Amino acid sequence: MSKNWAEEVEEYKKQYDDDEGIHEYVESLLPVYYGDIYQTYHELLGTPLNIEIEEQHVGVSFWKILNRDINIVYYDLFMEAWNEAKDEE
Repeated sequence: MSKNWAEEVEEYKKQYDDDEGIHEYVESLLPVYYGDIYQTYHELLGTPLNIEIEEQHVGVSFWKILNRDINIVYYDLFMEAWNEAKDEE
């Protein structure tokens, strides 16, 4: 499930010529199936069974909570690779 973020940045740059679509691109990388969501979350953040329910989580499905957290980590990793690629240019 681990991604090569340098390759993802390269793929993004092939498709788009600016940085305005990064959020949507990263969101497209999120897992869809419950098992994949659980496994990805576990690899990135540890067991999801330790999540503390907060007010913002009320009414939101467990899987959406996990994917929201995965999205935050993916975005940070993507931007780290994006900045490294910019520095190399």
